[in-house]
Amino acid sequence: MKSIEVENDLYRYIASQTESIGEDASAILRRLLGLPPVGEITVDGPLKDPVEVKKNAVVKQVAKELKSITASVIDPTDFTWLVMPKPISEHKAAVGRFLFLLEQLHNMMPENFDAVLSISGRDRVYFAKDKATLLASNASTKPKQIGQTPYWVITNSNTGKKRSMLTQSLFLMGCDKALAKDIAEQI
Repeated sequence: MKSIEVENDLYRYIASQTESIGEDASAILRRLLGLPPVGEITVDGPLKDPVEVKKNAVVKQVAKELKSITASVIDPTDFTWLVMPKPISEHKAAVGRFLFLLEQLHNMMPENFDAVLSISGRDRVYFAKDKATLLASNASTKPKQIGQTPYWVITNSNTGKKRSMLTQSLFLMGCDKALAKDIAEQI
């Protein structure tokens, strides 16, 4: 049997769907998803990497949103387009929303994104250009690459800290503090 990590709210939801004493999470998920009993699921073709499937869906959605926002080049000083409820809602977890917004910020101003490397805590580095740098400052930082960018960020902080890091990133790029806070509230 394999283990997977799920957020606390998702775990509570799955547990709340228990119909009989001793029903395990796999049985609950099979019932909720309408899947057959153990060993009866067939997969046609090679398994797809869920991360790649999600990335492709997000890229398509962002491209669609960007086309609807403007037919011309986005003003690199206009951060208002980062308040986008539809694409951000595709990410159910705070980490996903955090990484998505950071990637959009990078795509908006790639030449200025190095500024985020100056954001750090008292004992930890928050951003880096490689995973090893983040792990060197603290082994439990859970570093993740920011989308298709060459940058990495720690992800084991609480949502408030993620919002703070994004707000600081936006501010360093020239975004108004009030708008930066509104953008970060989407996490």
